[in-house]
Amino acid sequence: MKEHCENPLCENRSVKEVQVSVRKHGDQVRALCATCEEAYTWGVQHGRMPALKGALWILAVADSGIVAYAGVYSSQAGAEKGLVEYLREYEDYDGQDEPEHVRSWLEEHDERLSVEIVEQNA
Repeated sequence: MKEHCENPLCENRSVKEVQVSVRKHGDQVRALCATCEEAYTWGVQHGRMPALKGALWILAVADSGIVAYAGVYSSQAGAEKGLVEYLREYEDYDGQDEPEHVRSWLEEHDERLSVEIVEQNA
C-alpha cells in the first residue's frame, strides 16, 4: 500500500486500499485515507451510472474545412439541439429550432460551414 492517499487533491496518509474500476469491476486498487475512502464508498454505493449502450450521435461543425466544434450526444434530437446552440452562440443564428429551418439557414451559409451528424455504435 502506498504511504499517502492517491486522491490527487488530498495529502493525508493512506489507511486502506479499495478496489476501483478502470475497464471492469475491481481491476485495480487505490490507497486512500479514511475521509476519501468514506466518500469513495458512498459514491460507489449511491452514484453508480449505468453504462451507455447502443448508439451515440456525433455532431461535427467545420468552418472553412477546419473543425470548429465536435460533440457527442445520446440521441439525434440532442445532436440537432447542440447544433442549434452552437449556431446561436457562434454564428448569430436567430431562426427556429426545427431541423428543416436549420438546414435552410445552413444552405445559405454553405460556402463556409459544413455540418455532419452521424450515428456511432457504442
